[in-house]
Amino acid sequence: MVQEKSIVIGSDDSSHLAAVMRSLESPDRFRKNVLYASRLTDLIRLIQSMSPDLVIIDFRNNQVALNEISAFAVAQHIPLVCLTSGQDHAPLCWGDEAIVFTFPTEQLSRSPFLNAWINSIFLLHADHAVEVPSSLAEKVRMGDHTAMGTNMSRYVLELDQKMEVLQKVKEKIAALYPRVGDPVRAELCAIVNAIKTSVGDQKLWDDFKLMFEQTNPLFLKYLSQRHPQLTPIDLKYCCYLKMSMSNDDIRNLMGISQESVRTHKYRLKRKMDLSKDHDLMEYLHSV
Repeated sequence: MVQEKSIVIGSDDSSHLAAVMRSLESPDRFRKNVLYASRLTDLIRLIQSMSPDLVIIDFRNNQVALNEISAFAVAQHIPLVCLTSGQDHAPLCWGDEAIVFTFPTEQLSRSPFLNAWINSIFLLHADHAVEVPSSLAEKVRMGDHTAMGTNMSRYVLELDQKMEVLQKVKEKIAALYPRVGDPVRAELCAIVNAIKTSVGDQKLWDDFKLMFEQTNPLFLKYLSQRHPQLTPIDLKYCCYLKMSMSNDDIRNLMGISQESVRTHKYRLKRKMDLSKDHDLMEYLHSV
């Protein structure tokens, strides 16, 4: 069975980040789920919510990043990889309990090298690792409630980042569309349709729904019985609101406009016979 590893990258250098992502795409024995952040504050938030298997650090001042992250990494037993340059004037320092490796940025051009190096780090811990199901859905089915909150946060973050990237791709395609000929336009339309299909991927929702029902048992069943007019899309909205997601969060996850989110929330209130002054999120929290 292919093992799943989660990696979080913190980098404020877009060229380095692109090189790292290319290296991690190389096929190997581990399936890697990768998230990235360009700011240190966002990187810390990801580490706290996800507890990843590995963190890669590549900031202009890696020492500051190490100082901020080390405590979280030590508490969660997360190894850290710092990308260093031969032009760095001072060596990095870290505490005795931190697990820190350094990798020269000059070697990033050798695409498979970093990936093989990271695999070696994972293999170092193989003898002590506990075999876990490869997918979040399998963990839920086996009743792994200890990590349920972490998995939910991680899953939502992954979805949010995926939708954000896809939205940027759609915007670039829209900018290119008027400037190309008919054959290229047809190809661009095919790409946009593929993106729309990915945004509406039923499997993503099925896995999310399975985890959600473990932490919120009978919520969807109760809503469906009390408000039978709610559609599957309505129920999806209700789950997101139950998790206290903002309009921006929902917009990114569903690939829709801010106005569409507001309109759908208004329609939900009408379907549930809630008064104008009745807060929808407050109502769902009470269920």
